[in-house]
Amino acid sequence: MSDKLLLLVAASTSLTWGLTGIFIRLLPPISPMLVAAGRLFIALLVVLPIILLLRNRQHGLAIVYKRPIAYLLASLLVAYYLLATIAFQLAPVAEVALLLSTPPLFVLGLRCWYGTKPAMREVAGALLALAGMLVIMLPKITVSGQLSTQQVLGDIAAITAALMTALYAFAYKILAEQGKAPEASGVALLTFAVGSFVLAAIFACNASPADFEPINMRALYLFIGLGVLSTAIPTFGFALASKRLPAIITTSISLFIPLFAGLFAYLILGESLSLNFLLGSLLVIGGVILIIRQTNIKAVIILK
Repeated sequence: MSDKLLLLVAASTSLTWGLTGIFIRLLPPISPMLVAAGRLFIALLVVLPIILLLRNRQHGLAIVYKRPIAYLLASLLVAYYLLATIAFQLAPVAEVALLLSTPPLFVLGLRCWYGTKPAMREVAGALLALAGMLVIMLPKITVSGQLSTQQVLGDIAAITAALMTALYAFAYKILAEQGKAPEASGVALLTFAVGSFVLAAIFACNASPADFEPINMRALYLFIGLGVLSTAIPTFGFALASKRLPAIITTSISLFIPLFAGLFAYLILGESLSLNFLLGSLLVIGGVILIIRQTNIKAVIILK
């Protein structure tokens, strides 16, 4: 596959990942645990036959499933999917997508915690990104003067989801440097399998018949779109592009996701973009770009 085609694949993931929040918000009121489980299960149904047909991958996958570290990495990604679902259900789509693009900020913090002194450009990027997040989150005041608890909780869920992604990327990078990293596609497949089973089991143990009533044919179509277009295809497409393209290119492309998410939210959901959000977006994206350009973080797998 040529680099131009890989670049197109990587760019298209911004478009499909940008639809994630749209699919979730168009679903009827359903438990976020069931939404995340359904998304992962459909992605598993799409990806598993393809993986099984690739004989050169089967041996590597068998090794992945025998390693406890792979399950730890997968658990971080499962937590990401659940928290991101909660965030999209509670807060504006564009806002959540923007906050989900901040893992490099948390990776920088983890590096500092492990004793790596940041460069001045990284510090400037971190301060810019933090300022942008404050600009977005602080004005969560309704017309009546009461704090919009729902949106704040959604923002917190989005930030925590970004932290899960950062922990995954940071741990994977350390394992890769030691030659102990499990194959990324194997971890993704393990995430789909374990996540769908565990989340569905937890939901079933606490569900009542009324919890299944909102699920109709329209909801099933939305689940398929969420699992195929916004999970299976972009996850593996981006992972493939990340192996061949410079990390700075693929990571920078992911920053377009909030832009597509905001556009789709405006056109489909009628969500408006406030001046605070636009200003905060510029600061967050600018800060993340500074961090990425300085550290040249390798994008192992980025999820939205």
